Amino acid sequence: TFSYEILYSQPKPGMFSGGEKMPLLPLEKSEMSIASAATLKNLPDYIYRQLPSSVVRDQSGNGDFKLIVELTAYNKKGPAYPDYEYGKSFGKNLLTLGFASSEYNIIANFDVNYRLVGNGREIFTKNYKVNESVDHERGDLESFNTLNDYSGQLLEKHLILPLNNFFNEAAANM
Repeated sequence: TFSYEILYSQPKPGMFSGGEKMPLLPLEKSEMSIASAATLKNLPDYIYRQLPSSVVRDQSGNGDFKLIVELTAYNKKGPAYPDYEYGKSFGKNLLTLGFASSEYNIIANFDVNYRLVGNGREIFTKNYKVNESVDHERGDLESFNTLNDYSGQLLEKHLILPLNNFFNEAAANM
């Protein structure tokens, strides 16, 4: 059986918060921005998709193995977020009489620490630092996917690749 615990921290959300760093708390108890909440809602599913199908989920936290994920975002918008590029968008719209798409930079900037615990002791731990940005254009008529969906995909990419690597290294060290 396998259980998990997700701990999350980011700078305090809000316009006048001053960006003070919040402590690592369980994800469901963390104060987060609206964009963070939308991006992080599928985080447990990202973890379970990496496990073999024979693994049984233990909701009580008392499984044979427990994965502790410590996710620390550097921006109050969350670990992955879209950043509107006003200058590029304004210039394109000026040249095309308002028919150009808007320019965004989707940014993933966070640290993640994975710890695997079994039989009451820590088996393996590893830290990963993520800092990537991807250009994205969004048309005015595009309505099916929000920018939070793309941010979530970038977050998933940078959580799943290290998590898969982590599980492989942990298995080799057991």
